[in-house]
Amino acid sequence: MFFRDLLGQERVISFLRQGLASGQMPHALLFLGPEGVGKESTALALAQALNCQERRPDQDACGRCQSCRLFAAGNHPDFWRIRPEGEGVNPQIKIEQIRELRRQTGFAPFAGAWRVVLLKPAAAMNEAAANALLKTLEEPPPHNLLILTASGERDLLPTIVSRCRRLVFQALPPSLVVQQLQARRGLSFEAATLMAAIHGGSLGLALAAEPASLVAAREQMLSELAGLDEPEYSPVLAWAAAQAKKGAEVERFLLLAQLWYRDLLVLASQGGVAQLINQDRLADLRQQQGRIGRETILRRLEALQGLQRQLRSNVNVELALNAFTWHWRQARPAAAEAGRSAANELW
Repeated sequence: MFFRDLLGQERVISFLRQGLASGQMPHALLFLGPEGVGKESTALALAQALNCQERRPDQDACGRCQSCRLFAAGNHPDFWRIRPEGEGVNPQIKIEQIRELRRQTGFAPFAGAWRVVLLKPAAAMNEAAANALLKTLEEPPPHNLLILTASGERDLLPTIVSRCRRLVFQALPPSLVVQQLQARRGLSFEAATLMAAIHGGSLGLALAAEPASLVAAREQMLSELAGLDEPEYSPVLAWAAAQAKKGAEVERFLLLAQLWYRDLLVLASQGGVAQLINQDRLADLRQQQGRIGRETILRRLEALQGLQRQLRSNVNVELALNAFTWHWRQARPAAAEAGRSAANELW
């Protein structure tokens, strides 16, 4: 892996190149940012550059020397990955792993100038492991670089964060993710646009996802939203109860719904087709936008955003969904409301 192959993290790469050129590399780096934006690839490129025997003038690894060949083969003895161990929902980085790290860093690197250790994700350390790592950070052994990855600083102990040089990785531009999905996966522009939007600038997650699964989830979302407008309210309550048990699927449902109604608002505001995310469903978007109107679109976007805020506040999920369905039904177009009997309304 080389700096020249990395995408969209120019500020981070520039800082690392400067550190390599000056010979002043921090003993610990904390890579912060969403999953799938290049944190692990950057750690690997840095480790390869640090140990390269014929580093290029731009501080990138040469790709030809013995050290670079070991990296290319995936078996360089001075690049370690420490990952969570164990089965279950929450595997952890355990104190035994950190103790072994401390033991090994007491020795000089085996084959290169630097030993680089990647802890991914650092938030997986249990309390004992985190406290053990803190001792290494307080007394860093020479020619050993620790790289920790996390989504945000809150995932780690403040004492660990304060002893690392923090580097923030940004979500990749949607246009870049679309381009890479087309080149690497052979996706159509429309499919790549939807994949890029749903994964929020994370190329890694977008590459790992299946487009067919995402399209099926979108169709399910549209069907379920249509069901919320049915006259009887008891099936709507049953839907909320079922959704509350689906965990992460609720978040995907919510995001897909927000993207769909965002597109409706773009059309209602006379926006261009190029601004749409669900471009493969343009005819359906236009039909729905003309049927429900701008006011309903705005009110339903507000209902979706309100549900998102509640879910992030760790409220009771079923109660939040019940409230959401009420607000959703209240936003029905006036023409549709006029055709409904008040006896069919619960609220």
